[in-house]
Amino acid sequence: MVRKVIQSGPATLSISLPSKWIKKFNIKKGQELGVEEQGNSLNISAQSLDSSDNALVNVSELNPISTKIIGIAYKSGYKQIKAVYTLGKKVIHRGRKIAEIDMIKNTFDHLIGMQLWEIGKSGNTNYAIAKESAKIIPKEFDSVLNKLFFHLMHQTDLILESLASKKDLFSESALTERLINQTQDLCIKILYLNGHDIYKKTLPCYNLVMKLESIGDKYFRIAERVHKNKIQIDKESIEYLNKLNLILEEIGSLNRKFISKKAINLVVKIEKNLVEYEEFMKKIRTQDNLIYYEIYSIGLEFLEVVENLFFLNQEILKEEI
Repeated sequence: MVRKVIQSGPATLSISLPSKWIKKFNIKKGQELGVEEQGNSLNISAQSLDSSDNALVNVSELNPISTKIIGIAYKSGYKQIKAVYTLGKKVIHRGRKIAEIDMIKNTFDHLIGMQLWEIGKSGNTNYAIAKESAKIIPKEFDSVLNKLFFHLMHQTDLILESLASKKDLFSESALTERLINQTQDLCIKILYLNGHDIYKKTLPCYNLVMKLESIGDKYFRIAERVHKNKIQIDKESIEYLNKLNLILEEIGSLNRKFISKKAINLVVKIEKNLVEYEEFMKKIRTQDNLIYYEIYSIGLEFLEVVENLFFLNQEILKEEI
């Protein structure tokens, strides 16, 4: 559908709305419409897009996924999140038994640009409210994505150092995991509300962010299992993880400046390392095969990240006529 731009005032340009759409939604003169900028596109909706709407989450009813639902409300752009809880009730959160209100506070503390605003009671209902304290700046997406890469690379270095030197760096790893999750949530929030500056890159950016967060989860699960079960990792696995760390640095470099030939060479390197480690896994006998699968599967995730980078830079495929 194409519409011609009309000069409707000294400094105002306008376009007409399709008549079928007007009739379908019963649009009237003077009615307010939602207009949302999405890269080089405008999304016009029949209902005003009010991102200041409040979210309500009953954490008692939604347990054990209540913290995930709070995160969804945050990434969806709600400026106020009200969490209803049961006074004195204990829940399991991150392996510990804590009060619901402490779980809510911990979750609110993870939301970049939000802060705990109020704790109170209305009738028989206890609640806690988080409010937006900082504005989202869409143009900051690329810098936030680079920060996500930074946190992930720091996590991989921590875990490799911990395994190689047999140091207990779990506390540092847990804090870095928190930073990875916070930064991932902020990336998704920016994409959900505004899209990427180049709007057609929004979907591949979303896929890339989710994949990086998944890789971070795998590294943290390795750290967690080693910490809890006092597992000794063999030198072959440590060497494989070291190779993965170097590959991740190359992936971060490709994200900043994509070069097709380097990406192809990187895929070859990842696949070679996967084959070698797969052969090693066939020979070992252990009671904790899960940790070896986690280590192995990171390489599989890396292949998908490189594929996403090709998707983000698909303009290299354009045929010149």
